[in-house]
Amino acid sequence: MFKNKNLILELQNIEKSFFGVDILKNINLKIYSGEVHCLVGENGAGKSTLCKIIAGIYPRDRGHILFKNTYYLPKTVRDAQELGIGFIHQELMLIPHLTVLENIFLGNEKSSFGSRMDWHSMRVKTQKIIDELELDIKPDDLIINLSIAQQQMVEIAKAIFGNYKVIIFDEPTASISRKNTETLFRIIKQLKEKNVAMIYISHRLEEFKHIADKVTVLRDGEITGTMNYKDITPKEIVKLMVGRNIDFSHYYREFYESEEVLRVENLNNNYIKDISFSLKKGEILGFAGLVGAGRTEVLRAIYGADNKKGNIYINNHKVYITSPELAVNYKIGLITEDRKTQGLILGASIKENMTLNILSRFWKKFYIDRSAENKVVKDNIKKLRIVSRDSEQTTKTLSGGNQQKVIIGRWLESGVNILLFDEPTRGIDIGAKSEIYDLMRKFVDKGGSIIMVSSDLPELITMSDRVIVMRGGEKIKEISNKAEITEENLMHLMIGI
Repeated sequence: MFKNKNLILELQNIEKSFFGVDILKNINLKIYSGEVHCLVGENGAGKSTLCKIIAGIYPRDRGHILFKNTYYLPKTVRDAQELGIGFIHQELMLIPHLTVLENIFLGNEKSSFGSRMDWHSMRVKTQKIIDELELDIKPDDLIINLSIAQQQMVEIAKAIFGNYKVIIFDEPTASISRKNTETLFRIIKQLKEKNVAMIYISHRLEEFKHIADKVTVLRDGEITGTMNYKDITPKEIVKLMVGRNIDFSHYYREFYESEEVLRVENLNNNYIKDISFSLKKGEILGFAGLVGAGRTEVLRAIYGADNKKGNIYINNHKVYITSPELAVNYKIGLITEDRKTQGLILGASIKENMTLNILSRFWKKFYIDRSAENKVVKDNIKKLRIVSRDSEQTTKTLSGGNQQKVIIGRWLESGVNILLFDEPTRGIDIGAKSEIYDLMRKFVDKGGSIIMVSSDLPELITMSDRVIVMRGGEKIKEISNKAEITEENLMHLMIGI
């Protein structure tokens, strides 16, 4: 039961379009105090756009919003915040070269006598927030020096301790650990007791059982259903999301060991210790571990992005990979966990991003053969089922799943034999996940090999032929028996109990 279930926010016939494409169509929604209202839908369904309209980032084209029974028309994020609406972005909105304290109080700095900054009270408050969220950081740590997971928790801290009446969470757990997720759920329950209304966007349907009161499903910019969470099953939610049943069981397979394509011996640097393993042709090798376990650092070391000691062999020949350029020469590609800052040039087009590392293929003495380049890109857009207006559309306007496909298309065209996948479906909806899985399977079926880091245990279990578990920068165990690759076993190894 809600402590005080009052209608606080109402959306009436909201519509929005970009570049002539309808993104939201006739959206009607009611949000109540003390309620967690979950929004789900495939990437591009309109969830984030809807929340950005509520938060004052985008103007609506048509329709009305009522906040506390009064017409609400925010022109800026500041307008929304001053009225009591906070927004935790999926894409981090922190200032990298400021401290944790400065980011949390940005725009809401406390002053003491003589209008001087009251650093003491802000530091005390920041430390209290850090303690409440059980974070391993300090108020004076620079954001740029924090991990993605720690930065996400700072973004969350800014909003949940801001005394808002409505808080919007856009994929808050996409890059944080299970421990941080449990802490967040505890805070959400406390906020419910304080009658805070929450809109919660997530692709992780298993999270809803811990926090959800209502669920609204969007598909192609329209609401396909709103219901009490207790009255619907996850399978029914998925069917409303995609208009079809999604079954990942067909991705399970029996892998028969083949020749070795990559061997790593005693890989060491400041983050990892004595990591050794091999990768077979046609294999998907999964890496499990909590945030900070060193999984990403293993991929970066192999790829030449970080310094390391140890030996790397490709097809039984010792190689020296001291830079990403050399890794590419050895037909190794890396798909990073942070596709927006490390994987894509967001202001560039699909075509420019996809042909970034193969432009030499189209060079004809004194000019680039644009016709040949366009054909390759158009073929890939069709083959990878990238939803876009055309190849000239900028990648920043694509959904997360389609952005990921652009990066995959780039590497597939470059002819790599080994793909290092870091969180392949982070922040991607279920429908797009199945398409990414299809691409991964096709790649290995043709003789490619994949090393996959994933915090999504069902994904690891479904896609991996073997799993290596890491903890504290060390390899804890390698599991080859598929029957032993279970959530329970992996979690015990990951947390060390």
